[in-house]
Amino acid sequence: MQDILPSMKIFKIGGNMHGKMHGVVLWSDQAQDRAVIWCEDHGDLAFYRGQGSDAGAAAGLTAGDMIAFDLCEGGEMRLARKPRLVAQESHPTLSRALRQAGVNAGALPDTSTDMPVATSVASENEHSGNVVPFRAQRCAEIA
Repeated sequence: MQDILPSMKIFKIGGNMHGKMHGVVLWSDQAQDRAVIWCEDHGDLAFYRGQGSDAGAAAGLTAGDMIAFDLCEGGEMRLARKPRLVAQESHPTLSRALRQAGVNAGALPDTSTDMPVATSVASENEHSGNVVPFRAQRCAEIA
């Protein structure tokens, strides 16, 4: 990504970074107007949450889209403001590739082969049925 977008304009104000940045959307929720962005400087991820004048700005953004945005630090987070589409689906496999790299490094569990197995379990009140057990960690990822 740095080869494509070599010039970012970042400056510090009171120890916090602000400026213009490019990045690739890793995840977005259009209904809640939120997104997670991998920044061109390969630093911390930036988070977008539509508020005020930014509301609705992520409406058309999907994973893999390259965007330009205003960057500011808020507490210990990088926040993206005013996201603008630069190239739709410019990096469609980036999110999947990063996840696989985490699996390969042992930092993430390999959930690609998780197939729940139905088992018959009798309950205390004599009802029985098929129960699909899920690992606690997998349930936490979904929630």
